[in-house]
Amino acid sequence: MRILEVLGAAVVLVALAISPARAADRLMLVTGEDYPPYVDGDAPGGGLAVQLVQQAMRRMNATATVEIAPWRRGYEETRRGRFDATFPYVRTPERERDFLYSDVLFQMRQAIFMPVARRFAYRGPADLNGRRVCTPLGYAPAQGLQAMIENKQIERISVANAATCPGLLAADRADFFVQDLRIGQTLLTRAGLTQEIVAVSEPPFGLSEIHFIVPRSRADAAGLIARFNAALAQVRASGDYDRLLAQ
Repeated sequence: MRILEVLGAAVVLVALAISPARAADRLMLVTGEDYPPYVDGDAPGGGLAVQLVQQAMRRMNATATVEIAPWRRGYEETRRGRFDATFPYVRTPERERDFLYSDVLFQMRQAIFMPVARRFAYRGPADLNGRRVCTPLGYAPAQGLQAMIENKQIERISVANAATCPGLLAADRADFFVQDLRIGQTLLTRAGLTQEIVAVSEPPFGLSEIHFIVPRSRADAAGLIARFNAALAQVRASGDYDRLLAQ
């Protein structure tokens, strides 16, 4: 596990505030890997979601560190209380049993990514029947996709992280993956596969939202969410949110 730096190329610590804070306002946060541009250890500020959480923490007068861990490990360690919160996560019934959700950090538009050489017509979920989907461990499959997997309409190919999916499509080990348009295009660029894999976003597979989540078992979990939401609203009202998206 490493700690994310937001000042340049990844090294040590992300200091989300420099003003003195009460012990209750010293937070340990964790996020996952390979979720650019929302979480990106190689990007200035650590990615859009890290920068947004950073801005909210400053308005809360809180000091926090953000560690990077595999998604599943970070999630479980937050659930068990090692971390005060984790992000960014989509809402699922299973997660809601253990976590409280913040207001929306970002809304994401989900596209179907497929190899150009084996491109198929996509008009809706029915066109995915009989195909193989690449999904990273620790990710919640896009809404509607999980039911198709459980009903054996599509075959799930599980991989360690999202960055692996473009290569699997290029090697004919999977037929498609579903991803936020921004994330998927970033992954293709990094894999050098922008010409080999195409995104179909009309119609979108769906829209999803990502959140900052706090374990229900944490003392004052509701209070932390309320303070975070108030700070997030300030970020939006100040115009900083729009400036962040325009990067």
